[in-house]
Amino acid sequence: MKSIILIFALALTLSNCDERRTNRINHDATIETEVKKDSSKIEIADLPILIDSTDYLIHPIGHITEYKSRFSSYSGKRGYNSFSVSNYNDFSIKGEFSNLKFQHINSEKLTPLTDKIAEITSVRFLETIREQTGFQYLIYTIRDTDTNKDSKINSEDIEALYISTIDGKNLKKLTPDLAKIAYWKVIPELNRLYFKSISDTNKNGEFDKHDHVNYQYINLNDDNLNVIEYKPL
Repeated sequence: MKSIILIFALALTLSNCDERRTNRINHDATIETEVKKDSSKIEIADLPILIDSTDYLIHPIGHITEYKSRFSSYSGKRGYNSFSVSNYNDFSIKGEFSNLKFQHINSEKLTPLTDKIAEITSVRFLETIREQTGFQYLIYTIRDTDTNKDSKINSEDIEALYISTIDGKNLKKLTPDLAKIAYWKVIPELNRLYFKSISDTNKNGEFDKHDHVNYQYINLNDDNLNVIEYKPL
């Protein structure tokens, strides 16, 4: 019994340590880092995804560490097949992508979402907005900055919120720089996308109760998609 308790306590301690290591921000202006692609990983593209009622194929591109047999699974935490980096369900694409490429169904041209080193963790098509207005938008969570300054972009860096049109063009960051996206939702009746994020205003490198919460929204029928701040508190 004592052994079980000790093992549980150790696991809890390690878990807490992992939580403290994630999503930290290094505010030391004297540290300069350069993020480079990890040459040890193999880049692979999934078969294209065509979201209902749209005219663009989306090609998810990600990394694996090694090839396995065609019947084995990739050993990553998401447990996808060894030749797959994404999971599509109910207008959402999830995974950890180095990029996405877009292709009109009447063309062979593929256009990348970004030319920067980043990690795209989710994509959501706003189907309710398409049904109501005809506008076709994609919402992304993206790790776009080496926030802890370890020369890598990975799960220890914070996620930001982005939006683009269905063809991947007009990609726009919605959350403030160095702010961590906490939650977002669409109010179809107002054609608005509401979201809140957290800024490490006390600059202790962590997100805690002493930091500032940003409350913002955009009007999805606004061509410029200007971010508007509101104060519910």
